[in-house]
Amino acid sequence: MNESAVAPGRRSPMTTVRTEDRDRAESVLGELFLPNRLDLRRGREPLDMRVTGIRLGGLTLGRLSYGRPVVLTTAEAGNFHVNTPLSGQARSSGGWPGAAVVTTPGTAAVFGPGRQAEIAWSANCTQLCMMISRSDVEAELEALLGRSLRARLDFDPVMDLTSPASRAWRDVLDMLARELEDSPGLINHPAVGRHVRRLVIDGLLLGQHHTYTDSLSAGASAAQRSVVARAIDLVHDRPGEPWSTVRLATEVHLSVRALQDGFRREVGMPPMSYVRDVRLHRARDLLRVADPDRTTVAQIAARCGIAHAGRFAAAYRDAFGELPSETLNAPR
Repeated sequence: MNESAVAPGRRSPMTTVRTEDRDRAESVLGELFLPNRLDLRRGREPLDMRVTGIRLGGLTLGRLSYGRPVVLTTAEAGNFHVNTPLSGQARSSGGWPGAAVVTTPGTAAVFGPGRQAEIAWSANCTQLCMMISRSDVEAELEALLGRSLRARLDFDPVMDLTSPASRAWRDVLDMLARELEDSPGLINHPAVGRHVRRLVIDGLLLGQHHTYTDSLSAGASAAQRSVVARAIDLVHDRPGEPWSTVRLATEVHLSVRALQDGFRREVGMPPMSYVRDVRLHRARDLLRVADPDRTTVAQIAARCGIAHAGRFAAAYRDAFGELPSETLNAPR
C-alpha cells in the first residue's frame, strides 16, 4: 500500500494524505469535509487518492485527486461547497434542484447546504474543493443587505470564472491552489487567513448569481460608499498606523478590489496615495505649531506614520513648495 500522511502526533493546520485504500480515502475526506462514499466500478486503474487540505476558521480548502475515474456520493451538506476543476472534468448533481452539470477548468460547481451530491471525476481530474461555513456566508450577506434573510440562500449551480464579475475571485482561487500545491505559507498567518475567508465569501456573494443578487445590487452602491467613508475616517483618525491596502480593507470588511475601486470613485486616487496625502497634511499641521527647540522633523514624521525621512522631505517639498525643516523653523 502506498500511503502517506501528516504524522498524527504533530499539531499541523495541514492535512496531507496519499493512499490507495478506499476506506482510508473516504475517512480522510470525511474528516476534512463531510461523510462520503466512493464508487470505483468505473475503470480498472488503481486508486491513487491525493489530498492537501487546510482549515482557516469557517473555510476549508483542499486540493484533491483520485488518479482514476470515481463517483463520489456525499452525505447531506451542512455548509456551502464550491468545487473548481484544475484539470480534467467533473459531472455533478444533487447539490441543487435541477439537472447535472459538467465543470472543467474555468468553471466551478456551487453546492448548497441541506442536500446530498453525486460527483463523477474523470481519471485526470484534480479539483480545488472549498467548504464555506453556512453561518459565515449568511451573516456576511445580511451585513451587505443591512437586514436579515427572509428566504433560503441558493446559488446558481455553475460559476463562470472567466466572466468579469468573477475574474477577481478566480485570482484568489489561483493563489489558493498554488499555496496548496507548494505547501501553504502565506495563508497560515492568522491575519491573512481571515482576509482570505472574507475575500472568498464576498467573491462568492458578489460574483455568482443567487436568490438575493437583485436586492444586493440595489443596495450595493450606497452600502459600499458608507464602508469607504469608514475607511477614510480611519485614515484621518489614525494616520500613524502602519496602513496597507490589505489591512485597511480588512478593518472595514471589504475586498481589496472593492476598496481600491471605492477610493478611486470617492477621492480620485488609490488608498495608499490617499494615506500619504493625509500624512503629509497632518505633518504640515504639526510642524506649523511645533517648538523647533524641542521637536525634530523626524519626530513629527514618526507620529504621522512616515518612516523614510528622505522620501518624506521630497514628497513634502513637492506638495508644499518647501522642506519640512523650513516649515518647522518658520517665524511664528
